[in-house]
Amino acid sequence: MNKLLGRWAVLSVIFVLGCLVAACGGQETAGEPSAEQGGGSAEEETPTTETSYEPITLTVASVWPGPHGQNVNVVEPLLEEIERVTEGRVKGELYYADALGKTTENYDMAVTGVADFALGLHGYTPGVFHLTGVIELPLISESAEHGSKIYRGLLDAFPEEFAEEHPGTKIAYLFQGDGSHIITVDAPVHKPEDLKGLRLRTPSPAANKVLERFGAIPVSLPMGELYEAMQKGVVDGALAPASAFVNFQLNDVAKYITIANFYGSSFFAVMHEPTWDQISPEDQAALEEVFREYGFLAGKVYDEYAEKGLKDAEEKGLQIYQIPPEEFDEWEAIIEPVIEEWIEEMEAMGKPGREVYEEAIRLRDELK
Repeated sequence: MNKLLGRWAVLSVIFVLGCLVAACGGQETAGEPSAEQGGGSAEEETPTTETSYEPITLTVASVWPGPHGQNVNVVEPLLEEIERVTEGRVKGELYYADALGKTTENYDMAVTGVADFALGLHGYTPGVFHLTGVIELPLISESAEHGSKIYRGLLDAFPEEFAEEHPGTKIAYLFQGDGSHIITVDAPVHKPEDLKGLRLRTPSPAANKVLERFGAIPVSLPMGELYEAMQKGVVDGALAPASAFVNFQLNDVAKYITIANFYGSSFFAVMHEPTWDQISPEDQAALEEVFREYGFLAGKVYDEYAEKGLKDAEEKGLQIYQIPPEEFDEWEAIIEPVIEEWIEEMEAMGKPGREVYEEAIRLRDELK
């Protein structure tokens, strides 16, 4: 009897162990997709997660003082539009000229991230920008709005070339200021020879070359320092746009204006590249459309303030001289070599200077 019970016990243990092994094997087999089921790999079954984009408040560095027309009529509305089209995901906090650093350092602030968005003059950072100088060549555009449209066309035609000149940033838009005229304190300028020896403020290397052709002495100064420099006799005058006559109160210190329109300053609006990368592709696409339109608006506002500047000058009794059409060829002949010099300089640097210039001329005629 005892032997019989012992055998049953052994058989029972063997049976239980067999069931356990079969169960384990069945679980492993069930976990493996069969050829008939056509199961996918574990990698395909892993659920994907979408990139999360956090709301951003941009630190915006303006090159202009608080009440300047560009701040009031362009930059402040731009920030409102940015917030609207991104449904509040991107906002901006505006800092006026010199609030975050010197206006001459605005581009560097955008590169380093001191500012997420910065506006300024290319001429304030000499040696960095080259092809942008095409818009500053003599007689390229008829107005700031016209020049800004030419600029957008060039940016569309040469996106990589212009991007290379703005390292560390994303170009929002490039635009041109209104045409510059000759303003002086002590003596009028009616002939090219009247400029010889005069110390005149200029905003960029391109403007320097224009004045040097006439024998004037270029003096590099930020626009915000010009009023005091003219008042104290540090400079005899300036190559300055009519919009600055009211935006920087130059009509209160100058006495003479010679309408020339030889030159228009080049401006940038750029974003710190890592900040741009933190914005969703959908919001980036919406912002691109906004930036395009506001580049044109910036030029248009400069033209409006140019009219105000000349009107204010007339009301304050400044002597305004318009170069007669029959004499303009003499002035143009003096500065025309600047164009070919610029092209040759660009080509020597391995940049498509002639191609860019010819496209600018094509756009100038097409967009009139």
